[in-house]
Amino acid sequence: MNKCFLIDGLNLVFRCFYAIPLLTHQDFPINAILGVTKILSKIINLERPSHVAIFFDKGRDTQRQLLFPEYKAQRTAVPDPVKIQIPVIKEFAYALGCTVIERSGIEADDLIASFAQKYRSQFSEILIFSTDKDFAQCIGGNIYQIIPGNEKNSLGNRFDRTNIFKKFGVYPEQIVDYLSLIGDQADNIPGIRGVGAKTASLWLQQFGSIETLLRQYMSVKPLRFQTILSENVTTLRRNQQLVTLDCHISDVYCEVLKPDERRYAQLVDNYKLNSSGKLPSPSKVFQTDFWGDGEPLP
Repeated sequence: MNKCFLIDGLNLVFRCFYAIPLLTHQDFPINAILGVTKILSKIINLERPSHVAIFFDKGRDTQRQLLFPEYKAQRTAVPDPVKIQIPVIKEFAYALGCTVIERSGIEADDLIASFAQKYRSQFSEILIFSTDKDFAQCIGGNIYQIIPGNEKNSLGNRFDRTNIFKKFGVYPEQIVDYLSLIGDQADNIPGIRGVGAKTASLWLQQFGSIETLLRQYMSVKPLRFQTILSENVTTLRRNQQLVTLDCHISDVYCEVLKPDERRYAQLVDNYKLNSSGKLPSPSKVFQTDFWGDGEPLP
């Protein structure tokens, strides 16, 4: 069966932008373009996927903003040297045969979660490529998360259900409750005062869920947490809604990987990427032994 990669676009773009010293061509920054293109090429050559989709945010998430106006309020605008590279990165993605997916007012995380759930039966493996811990709630069965790494012959660490527990001390179905308890600084979601990762994981190992924890809060030790929990029920309910990824967006679709070798070579030449770093040549990226094996999605 086919293998599918779901890539968290901005997560990857920022990683590449800050990992590679600023490079320019005719005063146009190209370091993120170079980094993302190299990683997409690496994914294609190492994993031989039949489908690759790269997801981007487009505007603010209206539902979470209405629920909690402070949601992601600490984040600054995308820096111009990053922003102006994104349209070119999308061009390279298209040339490599990837599908670019974005929807106004919907976060890329929700689109990825929805795609994974909608099409999980159509693939032998669905691999979410991102460092974002929110995706841990999606993992299980044939859905994995790959945390990008720097190994030459590997994309990074692959997380399944067992590895999620080893990392967080909870299973994927408990991740929403775990993050609701400790908060998520990256999204400006405050946790419960005094509750850290160790305490949250121990509670969920003992009680299983926030629901059971709140029903049995009088048995929680130390005693001070009994009052804290009883006073923060509303906060926990709100956090659960903020953290839970939407898996019910129907308007997501990915084409079979079908590269445009001529367009790819033209883009590489236009931005002089081969003079800026070791980017695979078109003939090396587009090996013909695995193209066209994927079946259309229903």
